[in-house]
Amino acid sequence: MKKALLTLAFVIALGITSMFAPPPADPPGGDGGGDPIGNPAGVPIDGGLGFLAAAGIAYAGKKFFDKKEEEKND
Repeated sequence: MKKALLTLAFVIALGITSMFAPPPADPPGGDGGGDPIGNPAGVPIDGGLGFLAAAGIAYAGKKFFDKKEEEKND
């Protein structure tokens, strides 16, 4: 059971980090269009947010298992 939940947490963490992957880059040269002022389209959210979410899931899972073991021993 523990191995299955750890595997599930890993798969969820992997899915979360892939959601924040940057889009594919435009080919070199482009079409010459774009913003003439040069303002960036936006700030990319790197994989850090995904790793933070994965760490939170892992921490919550550990707390859940610790509490379950404590109730089992009482």
